[in-house]
Amino acid sequence: MATTTLVSGPFRIRLARFTVASAIATGISQLVLLTVFWVGWTDATAASTLAFLVGSVPHFLMVRYWAWRDTDPGRLRHQLTTYFTVTLIGGIASIALTTVTDWLLGPLVVDQGWRALMLTLSYLAASGPVFLIKFALFDRAFASRRTQRAYDATSSTRVRAANPVAPAVTSS
Repeated sequence: MATTTLVSGPFRIRLARFTVASAIATGISQLVLLTVFWVGWTDATAASTLAFLVGSVPHFLMVRYWAWRDTDPGRLRHQLTTYFTVTLIGGIASIALTTVTDWLLGPLVVDQGWRALMLTLSYLAASGPVFLIKFALFDRAFASRRTQRAYDATSSTRVRAANPVAPAVTSS
């Protein structure tokens, strides 16, 4: 039981932090998408592309420095490559779904505000299914032994003795 707690504790912390970082980044993306499209500055494809790009930058920073607590500059190139490859695939899916949704349902919805809301919901629908896959891939790219040690050092489920000693042996 103790081993399970030690192994799953840091995993749960990373998953929770990744979830919060993703929610914040999604909120930023949705705000950009809704604003840019509602105001009518651009079409659905450009609005969702801009939303994707604006949300991905703070998401990477939160994932690397907060969720996985990694500051090793030697790993940055690998992490950026993995992050942007995985995120780009998810972003293409989101952009494609918002574009197709606008193409199919746009003629049925006249009001620009309702069309913006429709696109926002389709963008969210595309983001949901890939969430756990992204977490698993990011966990492989961002987690390191050093990261694991950092979580172990701050874990409330683990206690270390200052001077561990063997059980007392009496001699008579």
